Amino acid sequence: MKRNGCGLLLLFVCLAAASAVVSSTRSNQKIAIKQQQQTSNDNQAYDDLSALKFLKESYESGLIEEDEYRVRKSAILDRVTGPVSSSSPTGNWNSTYNYNQQVNWLLQQFQNGLPRSYDDVLPNGDNFWTTAAYLDIGAIDPYGNPVPLDSQIAIQERTLTRYGLNLYDGATWEIALALSGLGAVAEIYENTVLYTSSTGANPQLGGIIDIRGDTSFYFYGPEGVNGPDLTSVALPGNVSRVPSDGNGNPEKQSVKNIPGAYFYRMIGPNYSMNDPYLGYYAWTWQYPWPNNDSTTTWNIFGEIHWNDWKPITGENVWGTMIGPLQRMWIQNNTNITEFTTFEEAPPAVQLGLSILPALSNMQSPLGSLYHCPKGTNMFPPDPNEAENVSNENNFSAYAATTMLLEVLQNKTTGTSDPILTSAITTLTQITTNLEKWFASYLMSEEGVVYQGGHVSFTGQWEPLLINSSAGGFAVDCQTWGMTVLGQQFVDQNYGAGSAYNVWQKTKQLAGYYLPNGSLGGVGYTNDTAANATQIWSAEWTFGAINMCNKLAYEFSDRRDRLRRESSRRCVEYGASAVATSRERSR
Repeated sequence: MKRNGCGLLLLFVCLAAASAVVSSTRSNQKIAIKQQQQTSNDNQAYDDLSALKFLKESYESGLIEEDEYRVRKSAILDRVTGPVSSSSPTGNWNSTYNYNQQVNWLLQQFQNGLPRSYDDVLPNGDNFWTTAAYLDIGAIDPYGNPVPLDSQIAIQERTLTRYGLNLYDGATWEIALALSGLGAVAEIYENTVLYTSSTGANPQLGGIIDIRGDTSFYFYGPEGVNGPDLTSVALPGNVSRVPSDGNGNPEKQSVKNIPGAYFYRMIGPNYSMNDPYLGYYAWTWQYPWPNNDSTTTWNIFGEIHWNDWKPITGENVWGTMIGPLQRMWIQNNTNITEFTTFEEAPPAVQLGLSILPALSNMQSPLGSLYHCPKGTNMFPPDPNEAENVSNENNFSAYAATTMLLEVLQNKTTGTSDPILTSAITTLTQITTNLEKWFASYLMSEEGVVYQGGHVSFTGQWEPLLINSSAGGFAVDCQTWGMTVLGQQFVDQNYGAGSAYNVWQKTKQLAGYYLPNGSLGGVGYTNDTAANATQIWSAEWTFGAINMCNKLAYEFSDRRDRLRRESSRRCVEYGASAVATSRERSR
């Protein structure tokens, strides 16, 4: 952790103040001693303050590097105030639990071993599905067309909202709880659901036996590796699971190794679901008519069940890497014990490693990662879904794999474990190829980031155009992209000022403006008619704020580095000029 030295320098100034003069026969002697102590301490305080000022000037002049400056400054401050230590008895950054209204809501969302993405019971107790806000609009298909309230689309929307968890939301839920000192609650979700890759295998009690895309329906990447054929991985935390027999029933014995496939983007506590309107059955789910799903030929009664089986890259890197690694990092106050074998690795690290077989197979010839394996059945349909690319997913994957790689490179010194060394090689390859993708195929002619498009298995790039009616401009690709890549990378590859101009263009296309003309936030995409947006997104506005803070820091840091470099060169030039002048005067 970086030391916050603000305000520490004045703490010791009054330590040497003289005590009140006492009336005694030895008062003069006591006063003299106190005066000597005060003079000594004042001199020490002056010396310390002078040393800190000298260090700062030397650093800003380029005479010493940043690392040396920080070490020497900390040494002086430690001598004056004592070393900084954590006051937390639990090892968390927060010494006390934070039970505010927001944290209470996060805890209320935690049921059956996993959180839920949404709460369809409003703060006033009303059921959202019976409010005018829902009924005035009703259910619509992906193309904006109204559909009946008892259609599969409408029922799926209600039930997945009520019971489902998107892995991205699960990751942010973990981070939020860890920051509030409640990382132990988030660990329950990891231990129970993510490590076992299941939400339950007992048919009487319910659950989804397998929440990974490791079946023969899925084909990963250009090589089309079938789900069951992906490299086998050990389940994290030394847990075991009961696999499915292929027909939705549990096997007789548990296993500790499974194919290293993606998780499904959404998971739920049960296969059978209860719709707020219809209960457990609906005629629109009956096989063979009107539901001709050949994978559910048994469903002649129309049972409403979980049917979102989509392994998506973005949700996987958030759910298995970013969320658990950040939870572990925060909960342990950045302290991660060294490990040299896979068995010794923290379970959160093992979890991230468990999807590497799938992730490494999903890299395109140009370096991007594909959005999903063939067989996902994206909605709305994409005939070339296996070649679909999402830059939001690419940014998330780059952030996630960089985090995991940093842990392995810094905490496995001297390891010869084949799993760990292979993982370092794989992660290095993934991040390097992503950097090549970002450096060459990221920006459109309009100066903003492409939302995505298609990269063929032979390496042809067909971006979704920014002005496309299919949503070619996505705000989060701009804000998340600049946050992850940073000002230096973007400007080096696309020209000075490119990162800054992305934000200016984003405000122009999708800024949400208040009546007084000031910026109130951002929406999701551009409104081509108004050249702005009438939609305000809380999530993406906070993402924009985070990006602005990071870019502002980076621009400020760049300015300071340029100043120090300029000062250093001036000092060197001055020293050289003086030496030359002395040589000539001899």
